[in-house]
Amino acid sequence: MTLPSRLQELAENRYSQQEFLSTLFELALEEQWFDLQHMIQHDMAKAILADYSFEQGKDYLNQEIFFNCWEEVIEIGWNKFCGHTGLSRDQVNSHLRQLREAI
Repeated sequence: MTLPSRLQELAENRYSQQEFLSTLFELALEEQWFDLQHMIQHDMAKAILADYSFEQGKDYLNQEIFFNCWEEVIEIGWNKFCGHTGLSRDQVNSHLRQLREAI
């Protein structure tokens, strides 16, 4: 599914907030990949999707919108993080894979 333009705009704006990116950067420096992943993939993604659902007059965090769009919203988050930190997506994926293997 192609992300609706308004949802993409919301995601781009939210994930680009300097304070948010600074917090993510600090977590990466401290090797807190579980918290970093949680903030990008859960906290911020759900907030963005909930706000978009509400704007569209749907239930707060509409399940159809959530399940159809959450992966693309999260991808925007990781792209913004990589652009801010200079880490490649391969480096990020390697850290996330290590996290999964440790659990």
